[in-house]
Amino acid sequence: MKIIALLLIVLVTVAQSHERGLMLYDGPRAFRPLTANTFEPRVGLIWHSNNNRLRMDIGNSIDLIRFNDGTDRRLFTAGADFFTYTLLRGESNFHFPVDAVDYLFGISINYRDTLTSGVYSARLRMSHISAHFVDGHFDGTTGQWKDGLNPRVYSREFAELTIAHEPTRLFRWYAGGVFLWHVDPAFLPTLTGYAGSEIHYPIFSAIQSFGAYQFSATGFRPRHEIHIGIKFGQWNYRGTKVFLTFHTGNSIHGEYYDRKDEYAGAGFNIDF
Repeated sequence: MKIIALLLIVLVTVAQSHERGLMLYDGPRAFRPLTANTFEPRVGLIWHSNNNRLRMDIGNSIDLIRFNDGTDRRLFTAGADFFTYTLLRGESNFHFPVDAVDYLFGISINYRDTLTSGVYSARLRMSHISAHFVDGHFDGTTGQWKDGLNPRVYSREFAELTIAHEPTRLFRWYAGGVFLWHVDPAFLPTLTGYAGSEIHYPIFSAIQSFGAYQFSATGFRPRHEIHIGIKFGQWNYRGTKVFLTFHTGNSIHGEYYDRKDEYAGAGFNIDF
C-alpha cells in the first residue's frame, strides 16, 4: 500500500509540473447531479403531504482527480459518492422515527465537453446500495414490525451510465441505464433505464425558477418524478432549492422495493 501511495504522489506531482495528465482536482463537478433523479447526493428534506412522512437526504459527491489534456474545453474527472436517503414517519410532539434507510457509496468517472452544439456530459458510476429497516418500523407495544413487513435483505452492486446534452445554458436532457452485476433478491431485474429533462430560468440574478422531470423503467412499475421550484443562488453553484414535488411508481427504498409509492409534497435542497 505504501508503494502504491508513493507512486500516486509521484504521478500527480509529475502531471502537475507539466500541466497535463493526472492531477488533484478541487473545482466544480464535471457532471452536475440530476434534479429529478432520486439517486443523487443531496442535503435536504422532502415532506410527503398525503401520508405524513419525510424523506431526508444526507451526502455528497466530489470530483477528486482530473486528467488534464491541456485544454479548458474538456473536463475529465474521477470522484467518490457517499450518501443516504432516509424515510421518516411524522408523529406527535415533533417526533420523526426512522422507518427505513438506504446507503449508497461508490466511485464515478465524469466527462464534460463544450462544443458549438452545446455542452455534452457523461457519468459512469460503480456503486453499492444496501437497505435496512430501523426502529421506527418496529411497534414496541405489539413486538411486531409495522405494516406486516419484516426486514428483508436488499443490496445491489451496479454500473450506471448517464449521457446528457445542454443545447442551451437553460436546458438539459439526458438518458441513462443501470446494470446490476449483483443483486439480492436475485429475481430483481438486472437492467433498467431512465430519461429526463430539466429547465431553469433566472428571475433575478441570484434567483432561478426551475422544473425537472424523470421517467424511470424500474422493472416492476414505471416511476415518474417531477420537481418545480426556485433556487436561491446561481444555477451551477452553491445555493438553496425550494420546490414542490410529485412522485408515483415503485418505491425508491429497498425494503419497499415491490411496493407502489405515490405522494405530492414540498422540500428543499442545499446545493454544494
